[in-house]
Amino acid sequence: MKRFQSVKFRLTLWYALVLSVILSAFSWYMHSELARVLYRDLDRRIAMEALEVEESISGYLKRALPPSEALGPADARFYSNQSFVDDIQQELLYVLNDWKRYGRSVDRSTLLIRIISLDRNVLASNLKGWENEIIFPDFERDSVFMEVGDSFQTIHFQNKPIRLYYHLVKHGQHPIFIIQCGTPAGELGMTLHRLGIIILISIPGAVLASVLAGWFLAKRSFRPIDLMTREAQQITAAHLQTRLPRTHAGDEVDRLAETLNEMMNRIESSTRAVQDFSSDISHELKTPLAIMRGEIDLALRRPRSVDALCETLRTIEGEVDELIRLVNDLMLLVKSDARQLRFDMKEVYLDEILSQIMDRFRERAHQKKIELIGDIDQHAAVQGDALYLKRLFSNLVDNALKFTPPGGKVQLRLILENHQAVTYVEDNGPGIEPEFQQKVFSRFYRTDQSRSLEGIGLGLNIAKTICDTHGGNLQLTSQVGKGTAIRVTIPALY
Repeated sequence: MKRFQSVKFRLTLWYALVLSVILSAFSWYMHSELARVLYRDLDRRIAMEALEVEESISGYLKRALPPSEALGPADARFYSNQSFVDDIQQELLYVLNDWKRYGRSVDRSTLLIRIISLDRNVLASNLKGWENEIIFPDFERDSVFMEVGDSFQTIHFQNKPIRLYYHLVKHGQHPIFIIQCGTPAGELGMTLHRLGIIILISIPGAVLASVLAGWFLAKRSFRPIDLMTREAQQITAAHLQTRLPRTHAGDEVDRLAETLNEMMNRIESSTRAVQDFSSDISHELKTPLAIMRGEIDLALRRPRSVDALCETLRTIEGEVDELIRLVNDLMLLVKSDARQLRFDMKEVYLDEILSQIMDRFRERAHQKKIELIGDIDQHAAVQGDALYLKRLFSNLVDNALKFTPPGGKVQLRLILENHQAVTYVEDNGPGIEPEFQQKVFSRFYRTDQSRSLEGIGLGLNIAKTICDTHGGNLQLTSQVGKGTAIRVTIPALY
């Protein structure tokens, strides 16, 4: 059943159906066109025989008859005069005998000739006895064909077709006699019948041969797809490194394999990222949970004072806050990856947001003995979500304060440049090595000097995600021992 549902079977079936229709239409056209040509040639041949009879007696008619324009309507009985009829009959018999004498006569099985007068009397004929009944067995039925002049009809004698031609011989506008020619059309019919049988036999044979050839070619053409199917069945989440075989022929199948392999590369990268992501989350969750479990175990192991218990709860509270912040960050990234992150985009003033950021981190900078400098006098309006923009710059300032040693400084600068609101977050901390500068935007990535500090490595990644969503650009430049500067560019309204 599966074989009959395959593309190869359907393709072969459609191929056979289309070929059958084309061959049948072509054969029907060829048969009908051949029949038309053969009957046309047959009609032309018997018509020429009738004209030869007329041509043979035309000399006598010119001598025996007065000019046609000298005869009036009342003189039409002249053609029925017995003496004239007898003379015409003798002349026609002479013509037929002359044909026989010079070998011009045609065998009666091939050509039947009879000449009759207007009163239906036979003047001459190459037929004898019962053969006279072959042509015009019923004068009344055939009188229409006779009076029309040049016309054809087909009759059947003993179930054999005979093609007839009627030629009315006139003297001017006056009819004189009728030449009747006929020839058996059985051979022609048998030829067409044999051709029809050959067609009926040949078409199924040709279709069958084409089906076998089509099945062979379809099977051969789909062999790479069968190989790809078997290889694809071996691909699982644990074996994503497997790739589909290619034909390297540059055809559609090869391009399909190349496209699927590229897709597998992306899936493998995404799966590896998810695995790394899960591993990093597990690691980040493990530390605060271990601290919380240790504090709880310590509190339960022996009686403690109220102050000691409060201190334990404060420690647990800090770790819970860290977990909540981690979950919130992860939710933001998950929504961003799923393109479900929604922003309340409206006109906001970037200088006001940066001022609020300065106020928020001023106390922290003071505690770490870091100078927090703000140069945000420029008035810049942008289209964005104020809440997420605050989070963007909060992460950058928080990161700068985290890595700047005591006695250092962190500076925020806002300028307008080519219809762009450009914000710089600069510090004079230890800086980042060149080979790590692009990696710091990856999720959960932390340099060696940052592992001893608080944080989980999501701040810069979230900042870049928010910046990209606002149609902006985030760039990092850093020199080891001199500090780091992050440049945030967001399109300005005015």
